[in-house]
Amino acid sequence: MDDKQSSQTGTLSSPDETNDMQGIILDLHEISLLLNYERGATEPRFRHAKLREVATAADFKTFKTLNRSWTDARAPRTGLIFDKPSSDLSAEKMKEPDLPSNMLPQPIPSDLQTLTAKQLETLYWQARNHDGCFRSVTLFQHFIDLFPSSTRLRIRTMRDKIPCEYFSVASERIIMEFHLIEQSSLMLAAVFPDNKTYISGADTRIIHAVLGFAPEGGDFVETNLDLASLQFGDVGRGFNGRGTFVLEDVDEYESRLDRFAQANTFEDAKRSKRITDAPDSEWLRQVALKVKARWDNRQSVAWCAHCGAPPARGQGLKRCTQCKQAHYCDAEHQFAAWPFHKHFCKANPTAT
Repeated sequence: MDDKQSSQTGTLSSPDETNDMQGIILDLHEISLLLNYERGATEPRFRHAKLREVATAADFKTFKTLNRSWTDARAPRTGLIFDKPSSDLSAEKMKEPDLPSNMLPQPIPSDLQTLTAKQLETLYWQARNHDGCFRSVTLFQHFIDLFPSSTRLRIRTMRDKIPCEYFSVASERIIMEFHLIEQSSLMLAAVFPDNKTYISGADTRIIHAVLGFAPEGGDFVETNLDLASLQFGDVGRGFNGRGTFVLEDVDEYESRLDRFAQANTFEDAKRSKRITDAPDSEWLRQVALKVKARWDNRQSVAWCAHCGAPPARGQGLKRCTQCKQAHYCDAEHQFAAWPFHKHFCKANPTAT
């Protein structure tokens, strides 16, 4: 990798400080939470689908597949069978977001009753992130296009276990496309009654795409954002193995790729400023509009700092007792977000 310019460090500002004399500032970690939440909650391929079965061996109990990529696989396998509703849903049900917490049918099949909340979250994203890298990059593009070209990004990451913060120009982001060779895992998701099967990791080489960010005025990418990293299972979890996406120093991300596949071409990644429309691009535009509306309304309605969810109807979110700015669905999500948040959490004496 090229030598990187040093990042700006020092006093860390609040995530709510989103405007200054130079214009609009978006916090990259915060908008990534919103983009992923809204993308997953309305993903058309899995809309309203419930998980019927999880398999890690060659044979499913409720589904017969002759796909040789699955039956002959040597890599660790995860197979997921989903069922969409067989009858029309009420208008209220149609509006409900799809979440890990409501992915199981009722009553819950006995084989699925032992799945933990974290396991459900991983399975939820493994399915939705099939071909998710290009969808997420396209979604990010649609979202940034809703702002002035001068919009800046506040980027907060950890580098060698030290908090790092710098600013980047949103329109100057880089799309990095590269090959993963001999993926270390295989995922199959089948959706009925659509009779659609999605397989990740069957080909010897797959193309993966992430976003890269350089400091203002800099020429070298310092940080990568991979919104589809959980396609590869728990090895794709963010900082400290907790987050639902990866936002990290470029060298750390390159090292992470060794857990995704046996080899990669990241050093020679194709770089570009824009991407052509992905599948379902009209849906992605609507998702981008929804995320912008939530961002614009951030002073009135908070979101979970782990998953990006808004408050459930009739309920509030838990709030960090120290900074009074980060919010969480529950104690489990606060625990998951803490390894990252603790490095940027500062007491807010003016908060009430």
